[in-house]
Amino acid sequence: MTDLADTLADEMTARLKDDVLFIETDRSVEETEAFCTRHAPWRSVYRFSNGVTTESFPRSEHVPNPRCLAKLRRFHARIDLSRFAGKRVLDLGFNEGYQSIFMAKYLGCQVDGIEAYQVAVDRTSAIAEFCGAPCKFWVADANSFVAPETYDVILHCGLLYHLHDVWSAVKNSCRSLKPGGEVLLETTSYEGADKFDCKFMNWHAKGNHNYWALSPETIRYLFAEFGCTEGREVDSFEVGALAGTGMKRTMMWFRKPA
Repeated sequence: MTDLADTLADEMTARLKDDVLFIETDRSVEETEAFCTRHAPWRSVYRFSNGVTTESFPRSEHVPNPRCLAKLRRFHARIDLSRFAGKRVLDLGFNEGYQSIFMAKYLGCQVDGIEAYQVAVDRTSAIAEFCGAPCKFWVADANSFVAPETYDVILHCGLLYHLHDVWSAVKNSCRSLKPGGEVLLETTSYEGADKFDCKFMNWHAKGNHNYWALSPETIRYLFAEFGCTEGREVDSFEVGALAGTGMKRTMMWFRKPA
């Protein structure tokens, strides 16, 4: 890497080390506290340079995520995120916007994000504006959304197993990539006796929006089928809720050849 690239890679490592989103801001403490109060309860941790943190405000009981940048940190340890500087990014299922805001604010990416509900779009758009991150969010169905050859990078984190039409979702993601574009995927996977075994997980976490935990080999096959012929598993780990089930959280990288 060049000296500039080395510097940017080191900066990304420093910004990701605590797994929370640090926001440099010139807004006052009073203004920031009022903002955090207005948008509570929070699912993730934002820490502002003026000392205010969302940790001091009510936390959502719905899937709280105190380590919201852990996935980006794990990816960065294996796939240098600094190479995405200035790229056009799609964040599928952006949640509370932390990955989108990080990529826009600190890598200068042009970030679009889709979610299933207008309330999520409105709230996250307000958070991004307050943080000074020029992101665009809107409501769309990740099963069917497609923007042919538009994006350099797609963040597909924590979403695949929530989608009822995985075949179409993967096809549309691959179609939305520019030639040479890359996908960072994190999902629940299952490894059974056969490399293509999958597990129906509708029961998991008492949710009726959890569908299939696919095997890593099945995921690789799907992405290759739709043009992302370069791909590999970059990380895999158990979490408490999955212990003993044969399921893991798996992180994968894919690329559509130029």
